[in-house]
Amino acid sequence: MPKYSTEWVDYRLPTGQEFAVAVCGYSGKIRHMYIGKDPVRRMFIHHVEVEEGFCHAGDHCLAMDCPLNRAEQEHLLHMLDMNEDEGLDPEVASQWGTESTLDGFLQFARKMSALLPEELKKPQEPLKE
Repeated sequence: MPKYSTEWVDYRLPTGQEFAVAVCGYSGKIRHMYIGKDPVRRMFIHHVEVEEGFCHAGDHCLAMDCPLNRAEQEHLLHMLDMNEDEGLDPEVASQWGTESTLDGFLQFARKMSALLPEELKKPQEPLKE
């Protein structure tokens, strides 16, 4: 079963808060993100396995534009350490055009995917076994 790498990229928000994104080697899109630099999450999210058009990480993936994504709202909320979708404050909601925290995160993931270095946006070759 072909495995594709997951590359981690660290960023800092204008407020100084650090966050990390995991870029899928198959799609070239952000598949996971979190605030801080949690080494445990990095250990668990280190590759994706794709077999005959089925991604084994497709149930828990922020890359909603990927044709192999099957993530449902419940799984997306779990990935973002939320039990239920929460409303954004009015100022942020007007900036993002949504009152949903989950929708805001998904928009943020798409925008961050667009800002990735070009070499990470391109699908990678499968890892050698």
